Amino acid sequence: MRVVIVGAGEVGWYLAERLRAEGIDIVVVEIDKALADALSSELDVQVVNGSGSSPADLEAAGVARADLLAAVTQKDEVNLVASLLAKEYGVDTTIVRLQAAELRGEAGAHLREMVGADVVIDPDADTADEIYELVHTTGADEVYPMADGQLTVIGAVIAEDSAFANRYLEEIGRDMGPNWDFLFGAVTRDNKTVVPRGDQQLLAGDHVRVICKASARSDLLQLLGVAGTRARRVMVIGGGAVGSRVAEHLQGEGAEVVLIERDQTRADDLARRLKQVVVIKGDATNTELLLEESVGDMDAVIAVTGEDGSNALACAFAISEGATYTVVVLHSLALLPLVRRFGVDAALSPRTASANAVLRRVRGGTAVNTFLESDSEVDEIEIGVGSKADGAVVSDLHIPRNILIGAVIRPDAAAEIVRGRTVLKAGDHVVVFGRPQAISRATSIFTG
Repeated sequence: MRVVIVGAGEVGWYLAERLRAEGIDIVVVEIDKALADALSSELDVQVVNGSGSSPADLEAAGVARADLLAAVTQKDEVNLVASLLAKEYGVDTTIVRLQAAELRGEAGAHLREMVGADVVIDPDADTADEIYELVHTTGADEVYPMADGQLTVIGAVIAEDSAFANRYLEEIGRDMGPNWDFLFGAVTRDNKTVVPRGDQQLLAGDHVRVICKASARSDLLQLLGVAGTRARRVMVIGGGAVGSRVAEHLQGEGAEVVLIERDQTRADDLARRLKQVVVIKGDATNTELLLEESVGDMDAVIAVTGEDGSNALACAFAISEGATYTVVVLHSLALLPLVRRFGVDAALSPRTASANAVLRRVRGGTAVNTFLESDSEVDEIEIGVGSKADGAVVSDLHIPRNILIGAVIRPDAAAEIVRGRTVLKAGDHVVVFGRPQAISRATSIFTG
């Protein structure tokens, strides 16, 4: 497969890194020479220093031989033109990142059809949805619903007083009984991630990713020692596309929301639109303002301005004043180690949500969730007729050790956590943990 990526910003770079790890033939088109040179040097991929809106530059990238083009620059018009040109060259699938709401909505439908955009990425909406899930599961730092909400992948750090701390998974399994409603899919310790088996010991401070039934989410968080409550008093710092969407969601369910926005015109517009939200014109780094609005008494503080430094500092101050739960959005990962030292509970980046949408298409439509601080991922794969998994008992499949089947979704949409005795059939969808290279190699077991 050959993929052309237009734009080497946070999304394009991350996507290039992911696809290269899977052995996919990729070419990146980037107009900024310094960025193009840096990408070429660090990832050792082919890079064309040019524009996605230039036919000559796309030809230099071999667009005529591409199976997919992902236009993920910060400029909507460049992405749209790149899609149009790619279709002219015969590219089967184009994925377009659009930030303007009017282009993503009904008003832009005809334009999207004209340029042949097969998939539209909306990183702001995806990031807002992730935050919304986190606010409902304070204590976790990652929440990914799957199977229409029946299953959830939870990311969290095991607390000192967790019931799982210092115990082996096989021991936990014996104590929980045969039908416990969750399964550990990945364990990260000292920046190294493993797919665990029964002989894996869990320690306080381990970052784990666990798949569970939605009904078991609260019990799982309690056992991890990170159980929180649904946030009822929330401060949202930044009233852009992400912040306004989060505030609107929370307003709709009756939460008390304070939204701080620096731009006067935008603040006035938000105050008119969000009748139940207290909208204040102010700066994220104005500590006196944050104190006036009782930042320390909030159940959750969410910093989503376009400035990473302001987001980090606002959350750090909120923590120092006693805020229960903090979420920060980072566009550059350079500050990630710093916000972890501050004690920020959850850090998000638009790059993961956008890259996941592209990876789903590359993988033939299977659901993919990648993680900000790990090269592991969780995929949803359909079992093909006549494959090794069709009619097999899980314990007899001899799945490689670095792959774990976490759950199965039946054709009638019923979802269950997988055990060794679980029988798989064609048409089932399995939820699989592992590194992308391992999942790619093991896919034939499920698809044939």
